[in-house]
Amino acid sequence: MAATFHHGPEVIEYKTGSQVIRDVKSAVTYLNGTAPIHELHDTPTKRAAFINKRIVIRTRDEAAAAFGEHEAGFTIPAALDAIFDQGAGGTIIVNNVFDPDFHKEETTPDVSKVTPQEINGTISPAGLATGAKGAYECYNRFGYFPKLFLTPGYSPTAIVRAEMDVVASRLNGIAIADLPLGLTKQQAVEARGAEGTANTSSARTVLCYPHVEIEDTTGAAETRFDPLSSRLAGVIIANDLERGWHHSPSNREIKGVVGLETPINFYPSDYQNDTNFLNEAGIVTAMRSFATGFRTFGNRSAAFPTSNHVENFIHARRILDMAHETIIFYVMNYIDQLGSRHMIEACEDGVNGWLREKSGGTDPAFYGGTFRFDLEKNTSAQVADGKFHYILKTHPVSVMERLTTHSYVDTSFIRDALSLAA
Repeated sequence: MAATFHHGPEVIEYKTGSQVIRDVKSAVTYLNGTAPIHELHDTPTKRAAFINKRIVIRTRDEAAAAFGEHEAGFTIPAALDAIFDQGAGGTIIVNNVFDPDFHKEETTPDVSKVTPQEINGTISPAGLATGAKGAYECYNRFGYFPKLFLTPGYSPTAIVRAEMDVVASRLNGIAIADLPLGLTKQQAVEARGAEGTANTSSARTVLCYPHVEIEDTTGAAETRFDPLSSRLAGVIIANDLERGWHHSPSNREIKGVVGLETPINFYPSDYQNDTNFLNEAGIVTAMRSFATGFRTFGNRSAAFPTSNHVENFIHARRILDMAHETIIFYVMNYIDQLGSRHMIEACEDGVNGWLREKSGGTDPAFYGGTFRFDLEKNTSAQVADGKFHYILKTHPVSVMERLTTHSYVDTSFIRDALSLAA
């Protein structure tokens, strides 16, 4: 500050302390699909507000008012119901691609006219996004990115699942997809093979099998099959809200399910379980044992078994994503500040404080972590050019996926019990 003449007292306020670092939102889902909006909104003008527009849904009432009740062939109302069955639901950004004034047979709305290409969507020369690509504009509109990507009913199609993975990779989220209805367990595993439709090693795609059996609210039958992906998304959201984003969604009860498309055998110590058969192929499944209810079962994404990196664990990939995005938004406070020692250390201190918070106590996300100004990469030339490098080192807390008890018979206990001589 330049020196100026002053006669009297003054106060100069400085705001150079460390900024507060906050977690980014994790329980945010991008649900892309079809809804019978013509049953609720009676004119093209009213319907236009619900066609390829991102609508934030936080309650069942909001869901029903915007997208109606489940009807055969439509995917959004059933998915919303599946998510809310599991808990509060978090924040759901819904994108409906069905246009009853365009997708029709003569004058009758026909959801079967919706194509996978429309589900994937486009970005027009004017910047208008449709389908899955609408997720890209969520941060600028709402202030947060989706972290779970859901397209039930369409995700078994390879080109839709591939596009979901592209969007999830760009936005640092997880795409939850289903294998097709009607597969046997062997066919589900074969789908992961070289000639299969689910031949991916992406740590951002979670593959689900089988479909689950739920109540058919349309009245056409007592029950119907529904995608497991919607229920898993609901479990992840409930898990985030109740336990935290660093917890595994596996071995959690699934609500609203009365059966499975095909029986999944499970017994805790049996190596020949159906759950093992599917999990070792990178497929998340559902199981039921005595008095357990139906439960999610599987910790690994489609990166497994190709990758042995910790990111093949669903919870670990999400921990790393949350850490990276939290740090990105925090260090934005320091962009274009003077690169003084004070500012460099203040940036370090803020991130390290957050890492300590997430590494301590009884519910840690990390085993430990450090965030340091890199004294090797930061040469004088780099700093002079405005380039500052930091190194983040950390490791997510592992999940206790396999617990092995090594059992020994020890005769010394006989001696102690009977007071025998040595």
